[in-house]
This record gives sequence, C-alpha cells and structure tokens, in this order.
Amino acid sequence: MSGGPAPSPPPAIAYTDKDFASLRDAMFELAALRFPEWTDRSSADLGVLLVELVAYLGDVVSYHQDRLASEQFLATAVERRSVQDLLHLIGYELHPPAPATASLTLLLDEPTGDPTFTLARGATFETTADPSSGTPSVPFTYLGPDLTVDRSTLPVEGRLRRLDGVIATNCRRVLDERVGVSTGEPGQQFALAQTPVVPGSVRVSLDLGGPVEEWDVRDDLLFHVADDLTVVTSGPTSRDVTVRYGSELVPTARIVFGDGTYGLIPPSGAVVSVSYLCGGGTRANVAASTITQIKPTVPGLSRVTNPLPATGGADAESIEHARAFGPLAFRSGDRAVTLSDYVTIARQAGGVTKVRAHSSGWNRVDLYVGAEGGAFAPVDDDTKRRLMAYFEPRRMVGTSVRIKDATAVPIDMTVEVWCEHFREPTSVLDEVRRAVGDLVAYRNVEFGRPMYLSKVYEAVEALTGVAAANVSRFRRADAAPLPDRLSGRLQALGLGDFQPAIDVVIGGALPAFGRIDIGEFEIAVPGDIEVVVLDSVARPR
Repeated sequence: MSGGPAPSPPPAIAYTDKDFASLRDAMFELAALRFPEWTDRSSADLGVLLVELVAYLGDVVSYHQDRLASEQFLATAVERRSVQDLLHLIGYELHPPAPATASLTLLLDEPTGDPTFTLARGATFETTADPSSGTPSVPFTYLGPDLTVDRSTLPVEGRLRRLDGVIATNCRRVLDERVGVSTGEPGQQFALAQTPVVPGSVRVSLDLGGPVEEWDVRDDLLFHVADDLTVVTSGPTSRDVTVRYGSELVPTARIVFGDGTYGLIPPSGAVVSVSYLCGGGTRANVAASTITQIKPTVPGLSRVTNPLPATGGADAESIEHARAFGPLAFRSGDRAVTLSDYVTIARQAGGVTKVRAHSSGWNRVDLYVGAEGGAFAPVDDDTKRRLMAYFEPRRMVGTSVRIKDATAVPIDMTVEVWCEHFREPTSVLDEVRRAVGDLVAYRNVEFGRPMYLSKVYEAVEALTGVAAANVSRFRRADAAPLPDRLSGRLQALGLGDFQPAIDVVIGGALPAFGRIDIGEFEIAVPGDIEVVVLDSVARPR
C-alpha cells in the first residue's frame, strides 16, 4: 500500500496578535493569496485604506473584548463597579466613607442667674476655613440627646467653666428630604441628594395624607438579622427598605423598596421623605485645637476646642483593599473563630486600618488597633464601642474581646547629605525630609515590622542631587544610653579615643545589626528627625 504525500501541518495561528499592526499584516498576507494581482501597498491606494480601516476597527473591538474578559475576574478587574459587583456575589460590600469623631471641650460662661446650660442635639462646630488655600471648614455635629449640666459644678478655667468629653461627629444632618412620590410599582428606587451618606443613619418615612409612617431600614430585603440574632425574611407586608450605594469613589446612595414578594410596595401617591447624616472621609481627621468655630452660636457657650486629634475618619474602601480582604471575609463566614478572623472582621467593621489579634487566654482575644487616618492616633471610645458591638454577634460564645490601642514607637533619625553642585541645598533638604518621613509614615508601617538602616540610605541616595549621605543616628527614642561603667572601662583600657565611634553603635545611636526591632503590638511613628545638608566641597572621599 503506497502512501501519498504527507499532509502539511496546519498553519500556526497567533491568537494574541490582535492589535492594529498584526491585523493589518494578516489581511495583507490573505490578500496576497486571494488577489495576487494587487501589489500596490501605498497609502494612496483605496484597498490599503479599507484594510487599515478594518484593522483599526478590529483593534478597538479586541481591546473591548480583553477588557470585558478582565472585568469578569477579581484579580484582573480594574473598574470599581466590577469589583463591587463581583464581591457582592459572595456577600461582601465595599465600605462607604466613615465619619471621624472628636472629643470636644466646651468653655461656658460663668453663671449669673440660672446655672443650667443645655447643649441641644444637632449643635454644630467647625474648623476654620482657609480662603487663601481654598481649604473649606470641616463640620462636626453633636448627635447625642440634649445635654443639660449645672455650670456651678464644673471646674473653673479662668473666668469660664470647662465641660469635657462632648463627642461630636463629622457630619451634617439632612432632615425630611423629599426624594419622590411612589408610583405603586415594584422595586422603586429614590436617590439621595447629599453625599456621602453615613451608614446606619438613614430614616425613611411615607406620608399618605394621614399619620406619617416610619419604615424599617434593613441591610437586605431578602433577609436580615434581628435584634435577637434570628434571621428574618422581609415578607409581602413588611414595611422594609434597604440602602444601596453606588460604585463611585464618593458613592451616591439610593433607597430601594420591595417588589411585593420581598418587602411591601409603597402605595401610589405616597410622599417619600428621608432623614440621614452626610459626611465622612480622612480629611476630617483634623489635628488637635483646630475645631474652634461655633455655628450657629449657642447661648452660654463662649469657646470650643478639641484637645485631641479627631480619629476614625475613613475614605471609601479602595478596590485594592477590597480585592485583598473580600475573599478573606468570605472564608471567615462572618464568624470570629481564629485570630485571622478577628483581624478580617475588624477591618470589615471600618474605622481602623491597623489590626493585630492576640490570644491572651483560652477564652480571651485582645485586638490591638490603629485608627484610620494619615497619622497615628489612639482609637476613640466611640469607635471602640462600635467595634465591640460589631463583634458581639460574631464572636464565639464564652470568648471575651478587648480593644486595645497600639503602642507608638518614635524613631529618631539624623541624616547628613552632601548635595551636587547643580542643586539648591534647600530643595534637597525638603526632598530628603519627605523621603525619610515616608519611611515611618503611618500608611507605610505595620505592627511588628522592623525598620532597616539600609532603607534609609536607599531612599536618600535615590534622590536626584544627593551626592552622598551618612546616617549618624537611627534609633528608637526609648533606647537605653551607653552605661557609664562601660565608658569608664574604655578609659581604663586606653580606648577613650574610640569612645565616640563605640557610642554610635553600642550606645544606641545606630542599631548593631542595622535593624530596629519593633514589638508585636508596636507601630513605628516619626520621632526626632533631623536632616543636615552639608557643603558639596566637604564631601567625604
């Protein structure tokens, strides 16, 4: 049996060649086979024009095909809406901005008649705006019940009376905002005018021409967890409504009514009104002594200040954070069992950005936390109470949870730099300060993460205009000094001339192994940072 010619192998197909140039070349190769008489490849030829037009359209279509494929997976999605929708499938919702809180000190007028002073709910305080830089004021609102005190019992400060510990929240109150009129259709949605909306602050009421009806705001219309921790389904007669947030970085919010199966459909013609709090973001983590304005004035209140920085303010959850912690929240099953579960759930609760869990006993878990914001600050009592309440239905029975503050470890540094002749020393000084400060910036440190001397040299020497650098001090602010008896022993051995160099290493000015160890529950913070720019001529050889 004679064999015929061997079949030719199939042509190789480059499946990744989908750009303009590849499509253009492929069509020219096909045209050479189908139309060998067409040899003109000049740009003025009509055929070349048509080929390039189709290649351009193919390039655009290929780009959108790749984007659609990428947006279907959490690891490759880049649009916030895609990440939000993918995580919604596993029950994880991206957190909207959280408001900061501040403890205020009120200075009241000395009583001349009635000694009582009342701070009404909704009293507003602000920081001072800066018109030159365009920085607006940051509002803080007292949200507690009307507070009445006897001024004669308060401590005296000068000619005023001091009232401490008044908690104010970075938000504005929006009362009875009319968002629309019901059409009687299932699944109606109404957008709220102000953003960002503080989670848990929405109150919905319907006016049917008679008594105003208050509807219940639920996490979900399919089911929700009641106060007694039982799972309850919203039925056809349940006056339930839910709040959904948009995919914007400062998300919009809208209220969603039921469809008649899960949640009652509001009657046609009912006027829908919503009251809520509007605020949040890291910009409200203002420094101490900056909340000084009273808007509007309060009778009997002379001055106000915040002795401590405001804490707890957080921007909307980034897609990078959601991509990293969303799957972890799904694995934890919304139950705090392992230490990693406690860390994940604490981050999910919001208001804290640094978390470390420690088992201090067989039935006790200590959570060391650092507040949201651009700088280290102790977590305020309101955030701690909110975290405890968030863990209450999720912790194991018999396990107690304690919220503790992280321990700040100031890092002292002295950096000497020699700048190139073409750079202005003052500009080099500013750049070095920023580079060194970034090493201990709050966003770049974690619990127990050591600090390395080599990273200081790496950050400084990478700057343009820095010819050389020397770090003469790199230590914990609480490092022990060189013992006096060791200094005396050096003198007895005739090594007194070497004491300055030995002081640098053994005395703690520089770590012996080029590393500063940070404890498990400690966080590095900027200490005494000094940068000295020296004359380029005096550069060491």
